[in-house]
Order: sequence, then C-alpha cells, then structure tokens
Amino acid sequence: MSLSFLSECKEKVSNRIDALVPDTNKIASSMRYSALVDSKCIRAGLIFASGNLNKEISNSALIDMAASIELMHTYSLIHDDLPSMDNDEMRRGQASNHIKFNEATAILTGDALQALAYENIVSSPNITQSQKISSIKALSSACGHEGMILGQQYDLDAEKNEYHDIKKIHELKTGRLIRVAITMPHLGNEKQKNQLIVLDEVGKDLGLAFQIIDDVLEASSDSNTLGKSNQSDLVNEKLTYVNTFGKQPSLDQAHALSDACISKLESSFHKDEVVELLELAKFMVERKS
Repeated sequence: MSLSFLSECKEKVSNRIDALVPDTNKIASSMRYSALVDSKCIRAGLIFASGNLNKEISNSALIDMAASIELMHTYSLIHDDLPSMDNDEMRRGQASNHIKFNEATAILTGDALQALAYENIVSSPNITQSQKISSIKALSSACGHEGMILGQQYDLDAEKNEYHDIKKIHELKTGRLIRVAITMPHLGNEKQKNQLIVLDEVGKDLGLAFQIIDDVLEASSDSNTLGKSNQSDLVNEKLTYVNTFGKQPSLDQAHALSDACISKLESSFHKDEVVELLELAKFMVERKS
C-alpha cells in the first residue's frame, strides 16, 4: 500500500477537522484529543480512492465526506471503549477518552462528534443538494439502529452467549461504515448507478475482511503495535473469527474476500482508475496494526 496516499488523506482530513473544532471549551478539547490523534485513516482513504472514479465530484467535497466519516468512526471508538461497553483504557496509542477526561465527558464527546459528522455534510458548500440528502441517509442508516449500533448490541449479547452470528456482528459493527465510505462519493448521481452496485459489493466484503484481520491481530500481536489493548477480546469473552474458526482459517477467509474484491474491481473498471482502491484492498488484510 502506498503510505504516501494514506498520509495525504490523513493530512487533508486532519486539517478539516482542526478547522471544524477550534479548541474553545472542554468538549472541543476532548473531541480534538480523539479525532486528531495519529491514525490509519483507512475509511477516509476509501472515500478518496473511490471518489477518483467520479469525475463530477470535487476534491473539496471528498475532503468534507472523508472528515465526516472519520468523525463518525471516532465517535464509535470512544463509545466502544466506555466502561459499560468494552472497558478499554487505550486507543490509538494513547489513553482512551474516558480515561483522559471522564466517562460523562466521553459520552458527550461521542455524541458531539456524531452530530458534527452530519452537520459537516449538510453545511458543505462543496457537496450538491442531492449528494447531501443521499449521503446523510446512507450514513445514518449505516450507523443507526439497523447498522453499526445494532452490531454493537449483538457484540454485547454475544458476550453472554445470547447471539452467535459472528459474520453479522462484523458486517454491521465494522463493515457498514467501511461500506458507506466506498459508496458515498457516488450517491445522489444517477450516472453512478452501475458503479454503485459494484462498489457496494466490494465495500461489504472489504468491511468483513478488515474486521477479521482485526480479530487475528488482537489474538497475535501486542498492545504497543496495535495502539490498543490486545487482551480486550479475551477479557470481555468476545465472539471473534479466531475463537470461532481458528487463526489460519480466519486469515484465509480475509484474504479470499480481499482477492475477490480485487478481481471485481479489475473486471469492472479501468485499472488505472482504481489503483488506490486495489492497494487499499491489499493493505486492509496485510496490515500489522
């Protein structure tokens, strides 16, 4: 994977979030603490990589979409780490938000980041009205009661042996946001309809592959490398691909999903148009953190 591509994506998104959230109060400080820390910015990278296929969308529009995706993702991580959820004390190589500040502030910070993700799209002068409506609908669906939040509930239920579909948990809790990151640059434009079908299929499979690798890394890596606890799944008795299928079968499935996505992209688009998407599809299953 071209690290320079992700680095450029990260810089654009960080600059946008920095401008959106001036450090004026405690909530803003907490938002900046979690949203501006160094991260892989894979979801933002997917926005830019997929956006290369749409010749009618501006780079400024992609920056706003990518910033909103990362704000939403950061909110989900803050809430995921809460004592009532996974009770994790480290995230992205630093103390989790509720450890740095406090639990109540962390909850409010997550709420504020989620609201800002929507506000940033709605108020963007770079995104057309039809794109705004479609993007907000897609993002809220991906993260709402039948998307990421439902996946989080299933994840909690699985700890009590009340839910057993690990594939569904991963597709909802992690996969839905990755899926919408790939499709968002093409929403609200009928000309992109055929591309959307392919990209949605790719996003679904890549989202699952990404989380399978997360399961593998947590079972085989260390906290310093991961930037978060490598004991969280074990301590919380999480249902994971590794404890369900084993490490090697999990790796095999993740790579098979990635390979299928690569084949689909190569057969559906000109290769030079999807270079970054192809590299991201490989990186998402070959990464070490």
